[in-house]
Amino acid sequence: MAAKPSSTALGVEQIAADIHRLRLPLPFALNHVNCYLFRGRDGWTIVDTGLHTPEAEGYWLAALADLDIGPGDIAQIVLTHVHPDHYGMAGWLQAWTGGRAVVRISQATADAAQAIWRAPAEDWLEVTGDYLQRNGLQASFLDAVLNSMRGMRAAVRPLPEQVETFAPGAILHLGDRRVQTISAQGHADDQVVFYDPEDRLLLCGDQVLMRITPNVGTWPTTPANPLARFLRDLNKLQQLEVRLALPGHRRLVEDFPARVQELFRHHDTRLQATRNAIPQEGATTLEIARRVFPLDQYGVHEVRFAVAETLAHLEHLVDAGRASRSEKDGVWRFHRA
Repeated sequence: MAAKPSSTALGVEQIAADIHRLRLPLPFALNHVNCYLFRGRDGWTIVDTGLHTPEAEGYWLAALADLDIGPGDIAQIVLTHVHPDHYGMAGWLQAWTGGRAVVRISQATADAAQAIWRAPAEDWLEVTGDYLQRNGLQASFLDAVLNSMRGMRAAVRPLPEQVETFAPGAILHLGDRRVQTISAQGHADDQVVFYDPEDRLLLCGDQVLMRITPNVGTWPTTPANPLARFLRDLNKLQQLEVRLALPGHRRLVEDFPARVQELFRHHDTRLQATRNAIPQEGATTLEIARRVFPLDQYGVHEVRFAVAETLAHLEHLVDAGRASRSEKDGVWRFHRA
């Protein structure tokens, strides 16, 4: 039997007879990401890959050596969603296999990767700049955010060359496990999770995390009100019988139903706090975010996520008739309804 997994140590550890978890470092406040390796008769499957940094390369090479995995032993690389901490090293790992391992992603992830990682950077940065200005950020901050985002594009290179897509509902094999693919939107609208009904095992990506709540934010290309989709799909996942969930960050989820209920309660509380943060005269997204989050203590990356999360909650309040939105000089203002 595998040892009980550590909740903090970086590196590789066994969590089931056929599953290993690799915890890779991230240069953010959330300082690690979980990747999973499934052993099967036809080779290894990697699920999620980390952000491409020299340090992460070292952890991957050490883990592959520890597990005696050679370039010809990896059958496929499967990704839950397009975010750079999950997608970032897919191309590097594929190249390490000599191009033999196919990268499998949902069609929605392929579309998102085309828009975010493969499209000309100028188009993407222009759209993002417009989005940040609409939400009340000043030009001086825009430059810092855009520089940060340019770094994110570098951290997903090289991009994978051999890619196959699947639709939610498709059946995949992770090692020798037969899993269902399930759409889990809100954190990322392209996200899929993988459910093994025989073992009641769920690879839940970033939809359910321990200790922290998944970021649910409205981004430049996100359809409005991602929180509604997050809550809808969270409700769908709580219908599954889950013995153990393997998340994209933090420790394993051993009591999945209880954690799901905590997430529902969190968003109820956050919606009320966001509405309470709207002053009588109305305010921009950034001004409201300052009343909800300690933005002065945050770096550029964390401020960007806090603004996106505040906007998602404001949109949910607007759709529920609890707030309204106006626009003046290209900047949105929100008011209590």
